Order: sequence, then C-alpha cells, then structure tokens
Amino acid sequence: MVSGIKVYKVKDFVRTTQTGNIDLKRSKQLVRELVKVAGSHSDHNILIDLRETTVSVSNIVDILEVAREFGSSVSSFKNKIANIVPDDHERMVIAHRFKACMDMQGFEWEIFTDYEGAIEWLSEIENIDQTPS
Repeated sequence: MVSGIKVYKVKDFVRTTQTGNIDLKRSKQLVRELVKVAGSHSDHNILIDLRETTVSVSNIVDILEVAREFGSSVSSFKNKIANIVPDDHERMVIAHRFKACMDMQGFEWEIFTDYEGAIEWLSEIENIDQTPS
C-alpha cells in the first residue's frame, strides 16, 4: 500500500476579507489599499476573500476599470494573488472575466471558491511518498 503525504510550506501572505456590497468606488479603494500593503510586503502572496460580498461591478467597463487600477501598480504585486469568490454562476463569470484582464497584465492571479484551495495554491507543496519496507 502506498500513501501520499504532502507537506505545505505556507509562505507569508497578506489577507483581506471583505463583506457587503462591492461597487466600483469601493473596488478601486480596495486596490489602492492593497497597493500600499503589497508595496511594503513585496515578498508576500495576497489572499482576497470576497465570499461574503455582493458586487455591483459586473459590466465589462467596470471590470476593466478595476483591472486597470491594479495594472497601474503592477510592480507592487510580484507574487501570487488568490481570489476567493462565492460559488455561484454569475460571480464565477465576473471572476473569470476579471482574471483574464489580470492575466493579460502579467499578474499571477487565480480564482477559488474555498479557502483550502487558495491556501494550497499559495503554498509550496512537497510530496512525501511512503512505501512499506
């Protein structure tokens, strides 16, 4: 019998958890706050948890506007950014459109619907296979 054991080395990360409605103005404010933190913690990954939010940023113009706000400070974001969103169809469509904008700007951005998946992606993983002697 072979069992697989994984060791997760969690790199330091900055986490922001938001609640309530996120409109265009608040989205841009969040980006500016993240720019400040990311600039002073350039060796950290970022976890953005939006599971407890609703969004008013859904049309492509608003999505591009928020992505452009990130893009204007791309040099502050050198590491991975994990975005946790609610697991519903409409939010996933918005998240994937936003991810496409971020990918085109060179961000290492990924979407998740659960905390564990995001932490796994943000971590270095070392597989330790154990086989019986």
